[in-house]
Amino acid sequence: MYKIIGADGNEYGPITAEQVRQWIAEGRLNGQSKIQLDGSGVWKQLRDMHEFSTLLPPPPPPISLKAPGAPAPAGPLPNNPLAAWALGTGIASLACCFLPVLAPVSIVLGAVAHSQINQNPRQGGRGLATAGIVLGSLSLALAVVFWAIYLATSATHQFSNGFPVR
Repeated sequence: MYKIIGADGNEYGPITAEQVRQWIAEGRLNGQSKIQLDGSGVWKQLRDMHEFSTLLPPPPPPISLKAPGAPAPAGPLPNNPLAAWALGTGIASLACCFLPVLAPVSIVLGAVAHSQINQNPRQGGRGLATAGIVLGSLSLALAVVFWAIYLATSATHQFSNGFPVR
């Protein structure tokens, strides 16, 4: 004898094995239905009961988020070399923000890398290129602010032979 938890959450039984087979045939039970051997106290899925598993259809395949027929990528995409250079020059330009020579280089390399990645979807490195653009822009902005403050404060002092006059 068996007990069943129905789709409505209610417990039914005790019922015979023949009645379980009939409910499977009628579609009232499926592999995920909960069943308990009367008196065992352990609930199992119907598909785990060997005496009924042959009566059930196989479970559906797992859901895949990739497009049907699309080959799975073999591994991570190779990075665009310009994207890596954009990040490197962006870091260097931020470290030397008072001399913003590398900032425009980083911005241009990042933009070109983005363009190449958009044209070739088998290349990675979009994040590296974006980081290079952001770091180059930040470095350029900091350099402009630094030099504006420096020139504004140095214009208020008069210098003679490289030393301020008092």
